[in-house]
Amino acid sequence: MQPILFDIENLTHCYADGTIALRNLSITVKQGKKIAILGNNGAGKSTLLLHLNGILQPTNGTIRFKGKEVKYDRKSLLSLRKHVGIVFQDPDSQLFSANVIQDIAFGPQNLGLPKEEVLRKANPFFKLRTKKTRAIAGVLAMDPEIVILDEPTAGLDSYFSKQIMKVLDHIQKQGKTIILSTHDVNLAYQWADEIIIMHDGEILCYGDPVTVFKQAHLIRKAHLDAPWVMETFQFLVQEKFFSANEAIPQNKEELFQKISSIKSWNLGKISG
Repeated sequence: MQPILFDIENLTHCYADGTIALRNLSITVKQGKKIAILGNNGAGKSTLLLHLNGILQPTNGTIRFKGKEVKYDRKSLLSLRKHVGIVFQDPDSQLFSANVIQDIAFGPQNLGLPKEEVLRKANPFFKLRTKKTRAIAGVLAMDPEIVILDEPTAGLDSYFSKQIMKVLDHIQKQGKTIILSTHDVNLAYQWADEIIIMHDGEILCYGDPVTVFKQAHLIRKAHLDAPWVMETFQFLVQEKFFSANEAIPQNKEELFQKISSIKSWNLGKISG
């Protein structure tokens, strides 16, 4: 059984202007998972992520990291942030220099890591010279157990988005836990081990991608669309190409494999 890293109970956060961003939210995060948080603007995704790194403090509720309640004094937060790295949606929030190496080394060296070690750990990102990848590299160079990313592919083209996700897959296979927020249901469905659907500061559902997206009424409530892989497969089931009991594919490779396994195509049905 995978160890629990975060245990969150009845988390509520109210901003100074009275906006309630999180409402009695409870959730656990297990080690080694790839977790995607989906929801429309204002759902509370970013607010939740900022609590995991101790940037925001709960109005009510508790957050436990590895069984111990998170404290908000300087020493405790420094300890937490050695384990939990965060990449903000706006990379300019984390970058201060025009020099790539200086940017990447700034945070890790503040934690006492030698420059050579910093550069080795950040090496996968050196070829991806965008502001966002520099911000991600700086966090990865600190070697945290948990990497949190707020909209890591926002504003990037398909090439750079795919390259970032490949690197995240690589570090997850080394034992890291990855938690990211996104508006991209297709990315979340095909990439994540677990998906959290948020709406109006609450968690509507949390589980594996197929189970989550089967709950169509909750997906509609969150103002999200179904992933194209699932929609395509459901259409093929409806058209009797597959049994309703057939396992739903989670990525395009699985979908294409199922399609290629069909022994004979009913071309008349397709053409109408």
